[in-house]
Amino acid sequence: MIYYPIFQYPGANISLSNLYELYCNIREQNFYHELAQICRSIEKLYIELDDYDLSGIVELIEMQKHIKYLYIEGYCECQKIAQALEKHVNSIIYLVSTKYTSFLYFLFPKLTNLQFIRIRNGDNINNYEPIKKFEEYAMDASYYKLQILELYKISLYIVINIIQNTNGNLWKIKIRIPSYDQAKEYNQTIYRYCPNIKYATVFLNRDETLEELKNIFIKCQYLVAIDIDELILEKYRDKFLDLLIELAPLPLYKIHIDRFRYFNKESLKLFFNNWNCKGKKTLHLYHRFVEVHNFIKKYKIEGIIECNYYDDDFWNHEITWPDIVKDI
Repeated sequence: MIYYPIFQYPGANISLSNLYELYCNIREQNFYHELAQICRSIEKLYIELDDYDLSGIVELIEMQKHIKYLYIEGYCECQKIAQALEKHVNSIIYLVSTKYTSFLYFLFPKLTNLQFIRIRNGDNINNYEPIKKFEEYAMDASYYKLQILELYKISLYIVINIIQNTNGNLWKIKIRIPSYDQAKEYNQTIYRYCPNIKYATVFLNRDETLEELKNIFIKCQYLVAIDIDELILEKYRDKFLDLLIELAPLPLYKIHIDRFRYFNKESLKLFFNNWNCKGKKTLHLYHRFVEVHNFIKKYKIEGIIECNYYDDDFWNHEITWPDIVKDI
């Protein structure tokens, strides 16, 4: 195959000089070296990492004025990528990483203008060393502009510390597979540091967590959705339903709870009836199994909308990157 440099194409300099978004997923680094001579205005950058030469991508990053949106997929210990990104620590407001990649760790305390953080480790969830490194660096970070926090398999102690080092702007917090040893303190942190919270993962099943959820309902009056990603123990189920009826904020209408089959059927029917009688917003129940659908159909429950957790987008992604940012 004959390769022609980009700049040899008529009008390439003019067309590419205004390039705003780029998906870097090819190995040919000459392509990126050439782009680096033309492009200065890339703000959205997707980087697919692998163990190959990344020198062209490094140069491309260095030549940009202000990278704002950064998505990193894959695992590669490339310090030069991190060094190039250091130029943009003040402009990066959006960070997504599919793995806890150690070459990025030292940047975290410097990314003080971040508004969105999503970090997950979808493939190698048993490799705890990079997670521990992330936690070490995250402890020293302050994100006063942070609005959305999504973390996967991180100690709640670290999550709490990050939330405490924000400035009350968080409106979405999504946590998956954490250690649960500080579930009570996590719930406390929500209502103490997140007055504007709308979407939140919350926890039950531990001492005093239900009482702290009560405080969330009382003090977080903008709350729209709660996400409970664990099986609620029997001793908490009826109390949780009662709490929703008595104290759920008026904006709250989206609830994600799986394994409804474990709830007492009469308690659920009473809950649905009371919710409707209270004049609250139409309840949207989100699930990842068919049991909610079967229950509503069997008992002919009215005034409740059942939704699929994934297909109906429980988290209502307002800051998204179509076809790139995937849900957890």
